[in-house]
Amino acid sequence: MPLESWQYPLFYPQSISGYERVRITTTKRTSTTEMEQPTRTLVIFGATGDLCRRKLIPALHTLWEKGTLPENLNIIGAARREHDRDSWLSSLGRYYEPEFSVKLDYLRCDLSDVDSLRSIPQSDDMTYFLSVPPERYGDAIQNLKAAGLVDDRDKTRVIIEKPFGTDLQSANHLQSVVERSLREKQVYRIDHYLGKDTVNNILATRFSNTLLEPLWNRNYIEEVQIFATETIGCDGRAQYYEGAGAVRDMLQNHMLQILALIAMEAPCKSDAKEIRREKVKVLSAARLGNKLITGQYESYRSEQGVGPDSMTQTFVAGDIYIDNWRWKGVPFHFMTGKKMPYQCAEVVIKLKAPPLNLFEGHEYNDRIVIRLQPKPHLDIRIDMKSPGLDDKVETATLTHWYSEDAVDGYVKLFYDALRGDQSHFVHAEEVLESWRIVEDLLCVGDSCPVRTAPYIHKDGSWGPQHKTETITNWDYPA
Repeated sequence: MPLESWQYPLFYPQSISGYERVRITTTKRTSTTEMEQPTRTLVIFGATGDLCRRKLIPALHTLWEKGTLPENLNIIGAARREHDRDSWLSSLGRYYEPEFSVKLDYLRCDLSDVDSLRSIPQSDDMTYFLSVPPERYGDAIQNLKAAGLVDDRDKTRVIIEKPFGTDLQSANHLQSVVERSLREKQVYRIDHYLGKDTVNNILATRFSNTLLEPLWNRNYIEEVQIFATETIGCDGRAQYYEGAGAVRDMLQNHMLQILALIAMEAPCKSDAKEIRREKVKVLSAARLGNKLITGQYESYRSEQGVGPDSMTQTFVAGDIYIDNWRWKGVPFHFMTGKKMPYQCAEVVIKLKAPPLNLFEGHEYNDRIVIRLQPKPHLDIRIDMKSPGLDDKVETATLTHWYSEDAVDGYVKLFYDALRGDQSHFVHAEEVLESWRIVEDLLCVGDSCPVRTAPYIHKDGSWGPQHKTETITNWDYPA
């Protein structure tokens, strides 16, 4: 068909034919590489504290060594103590390369003084890390707002250390303060467990393996056990621990975050909004069971700062149920404590036995074990025939060892926060639901729904003897 016979679409300029020359003009655009990179600043409040020295600055140094710390990032340590830059760097306790330390500066600054906060140098992108006592979080956030430092919702963020509140009531109050000053997209609540490679691998194990995902429900899983045990005592932190205890220190945050990752539904996509949405749904369906027990190791009351009649729990064990379609009726047992025989963080998923045991004398032992620390690995234990003439069955273990090069949790969390990724930070609703779940275990007095007075047990044991009357068939880590 001749070109002239074609009917041009209505949107096509009729004045232009296929034989006319069209002059095309272009405009030169400046590439992002040619543009000046925005400046970025990280301000660490509480820069003279132990956390900054032991964890925060070393984590930033690790990012710098790996070449993943933004080149245009300035790091300001802020605190009330009389320091200059050199004396603060010396107080960090180790030598840092000049190429890294040039990024560090010190500013004497008081979080309780709005005028003092206004002296903080501003850049195109600001991140504020609250490494200060938890009781100061509310005033600190209000003062940052009053000083005009967090008004830009897209270019300012605040990282808040745990704990976020001490119970449901205080967490609700603190959240109301946060909501008046910040948007949720600006708030990064830390749980350093969520920065661990082994914890993050839970989602990869679940949702990238067709072999496992169909089994991950009440039809095939009998129970789940979650351990977080330590061999040490308070290790000089008794003053803090007296106000916290095992429930606040481990269960409300770390262990319930692990539970949420184990039990959540698959997010529709791998981003912060969808991942945190699914965790909230799981936690909102969770409740304490009836098998609960608390304990205190025998030598705790002799530690400095602990009273002779202290009722602080250093051990807690019990069960949690998730009242949703996937997990209805499946107990999630938990155990955490100090001065125990073995240091371990692990999840044991016990599969249901086949409906008929065809092999007499064999105890069904199929399970999936996710060891988070130490020596992190994944075990899948299945039954197989033993070599020989008899039809005997034995348990075989398929093991995958995780890399020993895993980075510290703060390294990952700093990396994400500086990029504006909240995937591994805790949403406000997760915090509130977690406090709701453990609320009965924080009750004190005869009117409490559960007995919270701790049983005294020997150092180095697996907890109070009463535990065996309450919770049986533990797969103690080995």
